[in-house]
Amino acid sequence: MGTKTTIVGTEIHDILRGVVVVIAGALMILPAYLNYELFHRLNLDITVSMSISLTSFALGILIFILVVGKERIEGTKKP
Repeated sequence: MGTKTTIVGTEIHDILRGVVVVIAGALMILPAYLNYELFHRLNLDITVSMSISLTSFALGILIFILVVGKERIEGTKKP
């Protein structure tokens, strides 16, 4: 069968997690600039540029939640 190789708990795992958090943060911050560029420079319709920006922001939030984890966001529940 073989052995199962995993990176959980290693330094590489922490580095990858940090990189993904930075990417998620960029996807949450970038839409403001992206919306301006799409609307003013590329002359896209405002609804198109807003939908692209909103999609980018939503992806950033989803990636952040997946990386950080639901438990950390909710905190520990006290009985």
